[in-house]
Amino acid sequence: MFSTIPIWEVDHYIEYYSDIMIIDLRSQSSYRQSHIQGAVNLPYENMDRWVNSLPKNKLLIIYCSRGGQSMAVCRNLEQSGYNVVNIANGIAYYKGKYMVRG
Repeated sequence: MFSTIPIWEVDHYIEYYSDIMIIDLRSQSSYRQSHIQGAVNLPYENMDRWVNSLPKNKLLIIYCSRGGQSMAVCRNLEQSGYNVVNIANGIAYYKGKYMVRG
């Protein structure tokens, strides 16, 4: 089963893991308003277009607004052989130093 981490652990992953890819599942407009530094915007509604292009040699850290969509995506990706981490409760509660505001 994939891991779920609290939002406050994101900074630790960014600082101590080198082979990660952070994925923001929200819409492009939400991403432009705010996102975690280094996150790639891959909107949930377009998942069928990008799901097979993700690197299997990286830890994928996935978030959405409140945590529901990211949990579903993590479940699907894990079944396809990806190493994934879900951010519990999404970005709504992130107050860390890697927040980018548009």
